[in-house]
Amino acid sequence: MTQRQGNTVTFYAVVLLTAFLLNFCRESLHGLLYAAHPEMPAGDYVPMMLFMALMDTLGIVALYLFMALFSRQWSWEGNWQNNSIFFLSALAAAFAIEYISIDILHLWHYRMAMPVVFGVGLLPLVQLALTGLLSVFVAGQLASNS
Repeated sequence: MTQRQGNTVTFYAVVLLTAFLLNFCRESLHGLLYAAHPEMPAGDYVPMMLFMALMDTLGIVALYLFMALFSRQWSWEGNWQNNSIFFLSALAAAFAIEYISIDILHLWHYRMAMPVVFGVGLLPLVQLALTGLLSVFVAGQLASNS
């Protein structure tokens, strides 16, 4: 395996691991802002948080691949333009997911403590964008140093 291939493998492995860990922590902490979560037994809550963190991780990978397609590079440069497009795409995806889940499918409800913007929770709205960019940044740093 060449150095470049090794860096690419390291990059994607770190994106997956970082995205999963960040989203598991975030899901677990902000889960208290949803109506049914505080009363859930740990045997139900933890597997649900693991599943949601996995879904968030897959969403971040999909957004990264969308950007790779958009920029026509598997390893796109983290400049302001690409980061802005990633951020805005993540906001749009998160808004669509939350809106459909809350207003159409009625899968969950917020507690009064959840700050809401345009009918969706502020924290879930910015989650994919922030954890995604942070995951890509950390992966880029670690892959370039390996």
